[in-house]
Amino acid sequence: EPLMREAWGRFPALAGFDGEAHDKLVERFRRLDKERIELAAAEVALAHFEGLPKGAGDVGEMRVLLHEFNKKRRHLPIRKLIAQAGQAVQAIKPVFMMSPLSVAEFLAPGGLRFDLLLIDEASQVEPVDALGAVARASQMVVVGDDRQLPPTKFFKGGHLVEEDESDEDQISLGDIESILGKCAAQGMPQRMLRWHYRSRHPSLIAVSNQEFYDSRLFVVPNAHPDTSEL
Repeated sequence: EPLMREAWGRFPALAGFDGEAHDKLVERFRRLDKERIELAAAEVALAHFEGLPKGAGDVGEMRVLLHEFNKKRRHLPIRKLIAQAGQAVQAIKPVFMMSPLSVAEFLAPGGLRFDLLLIDEASQVEPVDALGAVARASQMVVVGDDRQLPPTKFFKGGHLVEEDESDEDQISLGDIESILGKCAAQGMPQRMLRWHYRSRHPSLIAVSNQEFYDSRLFVVPNAHPDTSEL
């Protein structure tokens, strides 16, 4: 108690601190925060529902879709379906998850447009593969790690390097640029995602954090670092 009285004297704010009330406040914040996240999901679902095609302007494309829904066989190829009813498809399913090859195969140039393109694992995507998707979007977010190996064509081209070949004939990983490097070279704004949460033990990322990321990663500590299970 003497230590507490001394602390209260030096820091008057402590005297007014109620630990139980603070815990209740934290718990209330957690509950409200979770409810707000759930409400946000409901708001997105409602906005999507209200945007579903149901007016006269969508009758033509919706007629195509309804006809396809009721067919048992001989459905339109996806590329033709997108060309004939792409606006309705996009209104029903506004998010497309596609590989670069699928974009080129199914989305004809000059057809659908997208508000946002998100390229994940961008260090593994070559610019030539990404440009088709870039051309179909108004803005883009590129997510990747330039500390990972760049993409390589070593296993694609069937190229065999003989011992007596010159250096010019050999494949260099550094010569093959990714869309991530291309965007960085163009001066696009960058932001580092600093929270690392995948490693179950801090030691698994410690060396990489120090050597590759200049110790800038926030690592979540393990509550039981010495357990035999790890």
